[in-house]
Amino acid sequence: MIKELNLGQLKEITTRADKILILSILLLSILMIFLTPKIIADSGTNKQIVIILDDQELYRYRLEKDNRLKKIKFDFNFEGETYQGMLRIKDGKVKLDRLSQDISPLPIHSNMGWISESYQVIVCLPIKLSVTIESNSKKEEEIDIMSF
Repeated sequence: MIKELNLGQLKEITTRADKILILSILLLSILMIFLTPKIIADSGTNKQIVIILDDQELYRYRLEKDNRLKKIKFDFNFEGETYQGMLRIKDGKVKLDRLSQDISPLPIHSNMGWISESYQVIVCLPIKLSVTIESNSKKEEEIDIMSF
């Protein structure tokens, strides 16, 4: 098999430094996959929960790190009817409870779990409702598309 792939010649032309360079680039690439969200994430306490329905902001709440479970109810209109949603907040994380089965037949949004970072989102597609976390830190303002 080595003869078929011509790896024998590859072994002859690569030096020890080449192998170390290739291995270090590969390890760095894999490491950055896991570290990028940690680098971008803000560990500060200046976070806000934003609820958006059909591209319009409905509510904005401050995300607090509290050991007690806090429930926040919010009302919204969809196709002329008023519905109520509920957020659960605990330990700096937020979760959206199950919405009415009339507007969201499947509970996918409630199965998305707890979110705590600005790159995470909870979405209820049938009604175009999303729950995101925004941070007002300088760290996020420094990173934009032109940085890359």
